[in-house]
Amino acid sequence: MTIELTHSGEFTHTGDFTHTERPPSDPPRALVTLEHQSDRRSMEAAFQRIGYNVRCSTDDRTVDALVRSFEPDVMVIDSRHAYPQSSSLVLHVRRCPDILTIAIGADSEDQRIAVMRSGIDDAVPTGSSPDEIAVRCQAILRRMRHVRSASAIELGRILSFGPLCVDLGRREIRVDQSVIAATRLEFELFAQLCRRPLEVCSRAELLKSVWGPHWVGDTHVVDVHMSNLRRKFTSRNPHVQFMQTVRGVGFRLADDILYLASKDVTSRRMFGARLSWNCETTNDDMNDDMHDDAFDDDVDSD
Repeated sequence: MTIELTHSGEFTHTGDFTHTERPPSDPPRALVTLEHQSDRRSMEAAFQRIGYNVRCSTDDRTVDALVRSFEPDVMVIDSRHAYPQSSSLVLHVRRCPDILTIAIGADSEDQRIAVMRSGIDDAVPTGSSPDEIAVRCQAILRRMRHVRSASAIELGRILSFGPLCVDLGRREIRVDQSVIAATRLEFELFAQLCRRPLEVCSRAELLKSVWGPHWVGDTHVVDVHMSNLRRKFTSRNPHVQFMQTVRGVGFRLADDILYLASKDVTSRRMFGARLSWNCETTNDDMNDDMHDDAFDDDVDSD
């Protein structure tokens, strides 16, 4: 995607933004846009200590140019850009799914949830250690690269569930042939559900598979990203439930989509008798209780 500035200073965009493939030995890149100079310098030094190339700016035009030319792996912003309302920067940079975005200054749980629901990948309170933030980003990116490498083995493999297709090689989610604009983390979380379509994935399992075994933070980060993705599915097809919350445990694919998959020749061929048996045995009860356990728009308190 190309991000441009209008004459009024607002960001606009055209097309889809994708990173240029870089050699594995190329150092990761961070773009820091924090308002206060001391904060920018501290964050810049923290990233540099773990081997990142870093650029800093608060100027909209410079940030716009750096997003396109520097192609950061990580972007650090002030939470004010995402809370209480999303700024033009957030509205358009969040369309760049390859950039991991973290907001600093979300001091309450409600603020952090609101920031992440706006499309930001992570949020931390004021006073968080710059070194901890940098290492946190490093751990997430390292895990994402590991998952992406594993996905490369599955290049060309498409998981099909009736109208839903998850292309592990292209890292795309499609519903009725239309691409869902999922972020990097949303894709990885949902792909885990699709790899185990008849099982419940616990929050702990999802955290470990996507963020890594050493993640330190609230498990509700999973709920927030799942909730964001669910709204995108609902916007595309409001008549089908795609994922379901198992309260107190985690998430699974919804009976709606499993039933549709059981009627699809491609899906039945892919998953065989297991999918057919599951859907035929649960279909009688679908109309009674399927929506009772729906994944609420509000994040669960479990």
